[in-house]
Amino acid sequence: MTSRLVTFRVPPWAAGLCDLVGRLGSWWLRQFLALFSEPVGEWFVGRGRKTLVLAAEQDAIGLQLLTDRGRQLASARIGLADYSPACIDHFLVSQGLARDHVAIGLRLAPEKFFERRLVLPVEAGRSLNKVVVDDLVGKTPFRIEDVYHDHCAIADAASGKITVAQWVTRRKFVEEAVATLGVDVAGLAFVDSRGEDGQHAPPPRIALHREAGARTSWVRNAALALTAGALVLAVIAGGVKYNRQQTVLDGLQARIAVARAKAQEVRAAIDKLQQKQTALLGLRSKKAAGPGLLDIWEEVTRLLPAHSWLTELRLFERPEKQEQGIVIAGFSAAAASLVGIVDRSSMFTDASLTAPVALDAAEERERFAVQAKLKRSGQPGQSR
Repeated sequence: MTSRLVTFRVPPWAAGLCDLVGRLGSWWLRQFLALFSEPVGEWFVGRGRKTLVLAAEQDAIGLQLLTDRGRQLASARIGLADYSPACIDHFLVSQGLARDHVAIGLRLAPEKFFERRLVLPVEAGRSLNKVVVDDLVGKTPFRIEDVYHDHCAIADAASGKITVAQWVTRRKFVEEAVATLGVDVAGLAFVDSRGEDGQHAPPPRIALHREAGARTSWVRNAALALTAGALVLAVIAGGVKYNRQQTVLDGLQARIAVARAKAQEVRAAIDKLQQKQTALLGLRSKKAAGPGLLDIWEEVTRLLPAHSWLTELRLFERPEKQEQGIVIAGFSAAAASLVGIVDRSSMFTDASLTAPVALDAAEERERFAVQAKLKRSGQPGQSR
């Protein structure tokens, strides 16, 4: 006795991914097979091997030749009086087949199957076959050596549960049908039953030998291979697109770096130009606010009497007070009168001596030092 084993090779947290991959593989396989004619598609899926279903009825033996996908190719109904095991070979020869190239199954009435459902946590997927068998032994009156059993399972990633459908039939039912058909149990690949109309669940089907399920493993392998191919192509396409985008981004970053350096140079040049412009505007503002050096020189020359001459003419500036002025020093025959002369000028104001008047014996003149502020633009009395 053997059973179909649904193996879960992924951890529980990857159940959603497995479900997605399974659906993608099924879709890909359907689209791939749709490119070919139905016989060719069946050859791809089942390598052209057919299934012969034998059914022992009350007054006849039914033979039904199916494809691996369940499509009926031929059928026959032979009366019990005319039936013999050789009829199977004759039927297959009429279809151009040999018994070695056909999987033979036995069909029993639905009432000869016991069906039950289990809902298990997804963590049980790693040892699902053992869990189902232990549950059958522990919760039902069946003895393993007296029955054939099999199951199929569907994992739901959203709920984190596995729904298991299990079928059981007694060995004596199979042996009675085999005795009627005149075949050997070892030559049977499976035992099944016709599904009831409107039934959404899959009809009972119990694999009797590992080889019977091995034929369908090609379909799963093909689906997984096609799915893996699709994923590889998707990864390659994504990688190529990412590489192109990364190349464009790298080129843009290089251009941005060059443009940034140029922009910084332009900004530095603009800052220097603004500084020079500010300095120029300051000079122009100062020039507009007060007289120039030549104007001051001319005014001082005009003011000093003939008995006086200069040894120093110096400009000074006090930014905190926004003041400008001059300091003149030299010799004069009447140094004390120079303060009044300078103060009466239209260009100067607040004239005063910065040092006591002293007689210079060598020059026979008085040494003086006078300080005065420059009048601002717009002040009364300033010459234009």
